Amino acid sequence: MVGFDTRNGTGDEPACVDWLAQQLGQFNPDKLVTQRVPRKHGKPDSAYVLAVWGEPKLVLNVHIDTVPSGKGWLADPLILRREEDRVIGLGACDIKGAAACILSALTRVKPQNVAVLLSGDEEQGSEIMPEVIKAGHLDGVEAAIVCEPTGCQVGKRHRGMLALKAEFSGPGGHSSLADEIDAPLLKAARLADAIGKYGENHLDFGTPPYQGLCTNIGGVNSDGAYNVIPTSASLQFSMRPPPGDDVSKREADLHDIAAQRGANCETLVAFEPFATKDIEAFKFLFASHDFVDLPYWTEAAMVSAAGINAVVFGPGYIEQAHQPEEWVSYAQLETATKLYEAALSKGLA
Repeated sequence: MVGFDTRNGTGDEPACVDWLAQQLGQFNPDKLVTQRVPRKHGKPDSAYVLAVWGEPKLVLNVHIDTVPSGKGWLADPLILRREEDRVIGLGACDIKGAAACILSALTRVKPQNVAVLLSGDEEQGSEIMPEVIKAGHLDGVEAAIVCEPTGCQVGKRHRGMLALKAEFSGPGGHSSLADEIDAPLLKAARLADAIGKYGENHLDFGTPPYQGLCTNIGGVNSDGAYNVIPTSASLQFSMRPPPGDDVSKREADLHDIAAQRGANCETLVAFEPFATKDIEAFKFLFASHDFVDLPYWTEAAMVSAAGINAVVFGPGYIEQAHQPEEWVSYAQLETATKLYEAALSKGLA
């Protein structure tokens, strides 16, 4: 799987999904659905494959896309390297390792009333999971294990994600006319300051470990220079509302702040926070595992919003994800494989 280039935004996710469909087909599912899905904003197509055995009440989900490979790799990130206690490669930790564990588990147990969903486009936009839900593929499913690198702990809550982009425009001109000509970059900077103050005013909001909104100014750009008044400027900013918060209310607040400053504002993503609906339903599977709060967003929020009781679980540590020389240990892979074996063979028994 590491050998398939599934870098989100540039890679070929459908090629990896087609190969995974062939692998899943060897285990005689009652239904095997493969779907290619176009994405917005000119991105390459993505895809998903769903394998079903019996009448599934439980689904195991892994995303097969990765982030881009940055600098710092000591070898080709798309060639898996094996060391004494770990494997190294792009996506090994986040989260192709979990997909490998599931395929390995399927060689050892007979799946019963369970489904496996391997899907793309999680790292940028998360456009595929809503398509899966809209198509009705998860109808009747009661529980989900969404695989992410949790260190083989069980994630029960995490923040949401809200990201926006504001744009300003003006006639531009020579900087000697800066006192007279509209200044898009200055307006963007003032909006950034207002968004920052909104975050500062909510530092005590929520309860530990989810206090504050994690408000971030991600970038301010323009086509100007020190002696050129820009004709355009843009600002990207985000926040991570805690569990129980109203994402739509935060979104409306940020649009209002932008409108007061003359910005044309666009919501890039608006993802809900997540909390497991019924932890007790999972304790027979995770009797020896800790249930923890996670610091990052996952598609468990989308699955939960569809009415499915979900947890987050997978091999590897988030500190290794999105890093050069990304790795996952054999010990973590072995622990996860045993858990997936139980999930595949027992379902929600």
